[in-house]
Amino acid sequence: MTNLQTIKDKIEQAHDFKNAATGVYRKWQDGYYAEVNKIRGNRNLTDKGKFKLKEKMSERKAVELMQLAKWQINEYKSQLDVAYKEADRIANTKPKAADPVKAERFEKSLGEVKAVVMMASPDKVIKILQEFVDATEEPALVDRIRAEFAAVIAPVIGQAKPEQKDSLTGLFEHTQRKAKGAEVLEAEQLRDTAQAMRDSKFFGLSVIDCAKEVHPEAQKYLNNPDAFLRNIRVRKR
Repeated sequence: MTNLQTIKDKIEQAHDFKNAATGVYRKWQDGYYAEVNKIRGNRNLTDKGKFKLKEKMSERKAVELMQLAKWQINEYKSQLDVAYKEADRIANTKPKAADPVKAERFEKSLGEVKAVVMMASPDKVIKILQEFVDATEEPALVDRIRAEFAAVIAPVIGQAKPEQKDSLTGLFEHTQRKAKGAEVLEAEQLRDTAQAMRDSKFFGLSVIDCAKEVHPEAQKYLNNPDAFLRNIRVRKR
C-alpha cells in the first residue's frame, strides 16, 4: 500500500467516524430519556421534587455528554492529524535527482532555449517555453526550468503586452505544478482536505438541536466541550 493510499484511508476513516457520531449520540440519548422517564414515573416524588431531581440529572448528563463529545472530537482530530502530517511530509519532498545523462542533455537544451529567447518575440518565447516544459518529464529538470524562468523571460518581459504577461504567468504556474510531480500535488490536496475537515464543526445541526433539551448550554458548547467542562470546574470551586 502506498503512502498516499494510507493517507486516503485515514481520511476516509475520519469521515466515517464523523458520520457515525449521530448514531453514537442517539444511543446516548436513549439512556438519557430512560432516566428522564424514570423520574417522571416516580410516584414517590412531588412535581417540585421531580423538577429538582431532573435539574440535577441534567447537570450530570450534560457533563457526561460533553465528555463523550470531547472524546469523539479528539479521536476525529487525531486521525486527521496523522493524515495531515504524512501528507505534509510527502508534499515537502524534494524532486528525485534526475538521471545524469538526461540532466546533461537537458542543460544543453536549456542553454539553447536561453539563446533563442534572447532574439525572439514574446509570443515566440511563450511557444518555445511551453514546448520545452511539455517535453521535459522529470520533476527535477522541470524544477530547473522553474528556477531559471525569470532569467529566461527577462529579455522580453519589458515588451510583452498584458495578455502575454498573463500567458507567461500561467506558464510559470504550470511549470511550478509540474516540477512538484503528481505524488506531491496529490499529497498537497490530501493535506488541504485533512486540514479543512479538522477545521469544520464535528457535530451537525440535527445533533446540536437535540442537545439543548439535555442542558440549556449543551447546544452552545457541543462542538467546544472543553469550554463547557472548564466552566463546570470553575463553578464548583
